[in-house]
Amino acid sequence: MSKYPHLFQPIHVRNVYIKNRIESAPMSPSGDVPFYTREAYEMYNSIAKGGAGIVTLGEAGVHSLTDHAHPTMPHLDDETLLPSLIQTVDTVHRWGALASIELTHSGCRAKGAFLAEGGYVIGPSPMEANLYGDKVIEMDENMMDMIADAYAQAAYMAEFAGCDMVNIHGGHGWLISQFLSDLNNHRTDKYGGSIENKARFPLMIVDRIRQKCPNLLLEFRLSADEETEGGITIDETVEFAKLLDGKVDIIHVSAATFHDTSSSARMFPTVFYPRGCNVENAARIKAVVKKSLVSVVGGINDPDFMENALAEGKADFVVVGRQFIADPSWPRKAKAGKPEEITKCIRCETCISAGFIPHVPFSSGVLRCSVNPTWGREYENTRKEEPVPYAKKVLVAGGGPGGMEAAITAARRGHHVILCEKDDHLAGSLDYAKQISFKADIVKFLRSMVINVQRTPNLELRLNTEVTDELIAEEKPDTLIIACGAEPVSPPIPGLDKAIVHHVTDIYKKHISIGKKVVMIGGGLAGCEESLELAWKGHDVSVVEMKDGLAKDAPYIHWRHLLEKMEGAVHSYCSAKVQSVEDNGVKITDKDGQERFLEADTVLYATGMRGTLPQYEKWNDLAEEVIFVGDCRKAGKILEAMRTGYCAGSTI
Repeated sequence: MSKYPHLFQPIHVRNVYIKNRIESAPMSPSGDVPFYTREAYEMYNSIAKGGAGIVTLGEAGVHSLTDHAHPTMPHLDDETLLPSLIQTVDTVHRWGALASIELTHSGCRAKGAFLAEGGYVIGPSPMEANLYGDKVIEMDENMMDMIADAYAQAAYMAEFAGCDMVNIHGGHGWLISQFLSDLNNHRTDKYGGSIENKARFPLMIVDRIRQKCPNLLLEFRLSADEETEGGITIDETVEFAKLLDGKVDIIHVSAATFHDTSSSARMFPTVFYPRGCNVENAARIKAVVKKSLVSVVGGINDPDFMENALAEGKADFVVVGRQFIADPSWPRKAKAGKPEEITKCIRCETCISAGFIPHVPFSSGVLRCSVNPTWGREYENTRKEEPVPYAKKVLVAGGGPGGMEAAITAARRGHHVILCEKDDHLAGSLDYAKQISFKADIVKFLRSMVINVQRTPNLELRLNTEVTDELIAEEKPDTLIIACGAEPVSPPIPGLDKAIVHHVTDIYKKHISIGKKVVMIGGGLAGCEESLELAWKGHDVSVVEMKDGLAKDAPYIHWRHLLEKMEGAVHSYCSAKVQSVEDNGVKITDKDGQERFLEADTVLYATGMRGTLPQYEKWNDLAEEVIFVGDCRKAGKILEAMRTGYCAGSTI
């Protein structure tokens, strides 16, 4: 019997069979073309193959003349989309999953520059200028009819392409939710004011789709709470759900709004939110609906949590986004009784933040995952899964994330791998997460990596073993993979050698004692996260950063929420220069050129790391093939370590 009977219980919804209660959240691989690319095809294929019951294609527009929030995106009023859409739906069906597609209209958040000639921006209420500076036209009833019909026609085209369901996006500050929210709807006619009035146009859309596509499953995505003053509240949503009940098959519970970008931390829950932060709102909605089922999204990555939410009747489906990115096969692993092998999403926000990062010069718009090195490049998995023509002996030096990924990947392909770690445990730089309360997700990820190392055939693990010239000569590897990590960069600051000074890594490497008053030199991501943790533990912390802002190396959404948490908890001095460290504190020059003295019992510095590759170049001639991975090659984040480790293991 499955450990998760509710999670894997099939269900019939209006005579449509769904094999389990797992739905993938609407997600779209970014790109520069308005159709489904090879990367999109592979992404949705991996989710369906991994065991999802419903796979949702993300963000398809319904009316391209008035809706473009992104430079390019698929639109279901463009028949040239059909060939790529049909192929994508077919690959979802191949694995026994239902195919759904998210129908969107950005309303007053459309960008005029992205619209076709003759296009215009519309919304529930007029605006002289939206966030892009475009004039917003208030929708009259003729426009409402036009857009409602566009939704219905888009659903019809999706059904023609083979979709079993459509997800009507009525949340996150898009057009439908703009009508539901007082943040955007200032009307005094029958489409504004009361909940019944504000719901009139959204329900018109639902009814038109149902009339046009009577056999299509309908899911309505809503923001149960916009988490913003003046926005939609859960009490209002409960009343709206009563009006929606029976008109759609599933009510999909999310939260937050793009109207206030700070609420994106709840929309895509960061490490500062509990897992499943929307479940209680879903339970409130489920308690009042009689006919519609309820699905819930929100940072859910643990099958045990999912099972409990379903068993307790708080929802009928769980909607999972980033966990499918981290490990598309997590449903299969859970069903097989091996949840401990699931690579856990660490909620770093790298994948979500790729599309909008205003504080860096370039935004790639390309999906990447810190813990899944093939996300967005699933076609490379064919190489990963191919058995090698002949096995090589591979020696891996270093048991951090890069070394572990290299060892696992090479061993799974049939090579004979020896993974050596000089400490008594695997972790490398991930050790820091064990002493930061909001990094529990990384600890879980590390645990799954260690388990996969231990269970991978052809992989011998040697702890308390440092790779040396002698060991290499003794083992005679065909391939040597060097993943020996990075070392701290010590800035030329007078007094940095004083007894009160420690590198930030000494907290977990040497278990140093921290005084009451702390000065952190360096306000990058590492320095800021450690400073916040120390402040939460009762220390009086000051951060000194030479740049004009803190944690600028952090993914955007995490950055926003981290700074919000630091406000009031940590003293910060940006555009400042450290002059010297004294026995009882730090002398700095602040942004105004004024000298200050910051008292300190402990001074920590987090001023960067550098790769150790030059130290190991002497080994270049000790094996036929030598590969440097992770921080050893160039100090970076988990993403770079995992990617270089994977590339090493998959190309031998």
